[in-house]
Amino acid sequence: MDRQESAKKKGDNDGFDNSHTEPQILEQGDIYFFYRPKKNSQDVKDIDDIRRFFMVTAPENKYNHIEGEGKGDKNKRQFYRLFVIGKKSLPEIRKSEARASERYWARVGGVFEDKDELTKDLFSDEFREGDAARPAGMGKYVIVEHQKHAEIAYILGAPDEPGEAQKELGIEKEARYIISVINPKTPTPPGYPSAEESPKYPDKVLKKFKDNENFVSLSNDTEFINYLNAQIILIGAGEGKDTIYKDLGISIDEEKGTNGDIFKKLDIKKGQISTKPLTEGKLE
Repeated sequence: MDRQESAKKKGDNDGFDNSHTEPQILEQGDIYFFYRPKKNSQDVKDIDDIRRFFMVTAPENKYNHIEGEGKGDKNKRQFYRLFVIGKKSLPEIRKSEARASERYWARVGGVFEDKDELTKDLFSDEFREGDAARPAGMGKYVIVEHQKHAEIAYILGAPDEPGEAQKELGIEKEARYIISVINPKTPTPPGYPSAEESPKYPDKVLKKFKDNENFVSLSNDTEFINYLNAQIILIGAGEGKDTIYKDLGISIDEEKGTNGDIFKKLDIKKGQISTKPLTEGKLE
């Protein structure tokens, strides 16, 4: 990935600000999308047959706080964030400028240091046999500080082109979204759902939130999304590799033909999961 030199500029009150600053990469790594069906696979026809939609980020070379270990020390190791996307799809990407009023809610449903714990959570039957999650996309992502807000951008490596499964879930071939965090110190803004349990922020992280902000830019600290039940807001900001490069000044390395890499990267056994949504773009 190309990186432009930039000076950091903080202080966004709502996570959506168009003041000009040069982009700066905050984080990058692998991204995965999964959905859990409501019904048996042969009955999954559209989004109404989907129970939950997940986005997983696996950042590279990232320090993760290990709760209960090291007395708050940070340990450098691979970890995985599992986001539950509220509307069971990613935000619509508009040709015009993104609108702050069109926010999609999500929460951190888990933070895993062991990929086996992640896959156990995803691929175990939730309510009935056959409702284990199915992979619907994988690729590379980057989180960038841009114009005083943060954006997450990704490029799919699999499937090669979005199919019916990806269209139902709003997964583009290349896209970027403004990403901000709901302030745990203030009441959830009207019109937004809230996690059943409060975010598991330790006191040292809570102190980083101000008392007068509803939405906090992730550019303040990516650690805000490293805790269970942390709540985020996504806003569609643009699609296409050219747009990502033009607006953010970065290029994301696209991994072609990576259908099989999900088995290697997540230590999944062949035949353990349904792969048609990932390999063929078909719902099942």
